[in-house]
Amino acid sequence: MNMKKILPILLLIVMAVIAVSIRRCNNTSQPPVVTEKKGQPANTTANAQEQVKFDRSTTNLFFTKHAKCRMKCRHISQQEVKDILVNGTINYNKSDLSDPRGPSYALEGRTKDGQKVRIIFAPRKRHLTVVTVMDLEREYVCNC
Repeated sequence: MNMKKILPILLLIVMAVIAVSIRRCNNTSQPPVVTEKKGQPANTTANAQEQVKFDRSTTNLFFTKHAKCRMKCRHISQQEVKDILVNGTINYNKSDLSDPRGPSYALEGRTKDGQKVRIIFAPRKRHLTVVTVMDLEREYVCNC
């Protein structure tokens, strides 16, 4: 065969192999899709090594200005945030465990007055940061 005919075919094969390997690398780097609740075993579909420990201690919480504004807007107290931290369910689909600044965890649950909320927590060396607070059932107008 002529080299001019073989070269484009070889190039296409090499590009296809590269595309497949890139796709495989991207699919394996996503965090596990798992939900767990304190006191209950984690979803058995995830490997035990994929489970991430999350300290639910409420002793040293730091609230960002954004979180305080959102809490005020949505009528959510610091005690309700602490209750969700202790009893809420981690939503790994909304969490970001691979953030270069450190992981953040999305915990969901209901407050005492029945609001369905999602609160983003980011563990840091000296404290646990409350990043933001969301009401999952109602839209609020906030200037945060």
